[in-house]
Amino acid sequence: MKSKSNAPAKPDRALPAAKWVPILDAAGLTPQALADAKTPHARAIKLGQWLSAKVGREMPVCVGGRSGKAVLRVIGARANEKRYYVEITWDRAQEPGPPKALKGGVSKPKKKEKSSVKHKAVTKPAGKHKSGGNDEGW
Repeated sequence: MKSKSNAPAKPDRALPAAKWVPILDAAGLTPQALADAKTPHARAIKLGQWLSAKVGREMPVCVGGRSGKAVLRVIGARANEKRYYVEITWDRAQEPGPPKALKGGVSKPKKKEKSSVKHKAVTKPAGKHKSGGNDEGW
């Protein structure tokens, strides 16, 4: 069963397991299975196995005073690659706060500058022409 969310999914931000390794390392959430893997490729495989077991589980999250639920999702990519992303559903909409003041006050829209070059076709006035058929003096 698919869960309902307040925001559309962002599968374009989904990452393969190999890209999740440095993210989880930086957050200090590295699973024990990765400690045994020696090469980066082996770490990516072990993390992919670990993440695939966690797909679809709901976890409560609290960020900046907002609470909600996070669900690990997976989408298929080419060559049977799996890409993982986190879908967050907030419990309530964020309360609107006072608008932030702009630096330097309110700016007025800029007026379009007039160009000094006019792009009009130049025509010669109709008048007497020399008999040669052109205006050049030979």
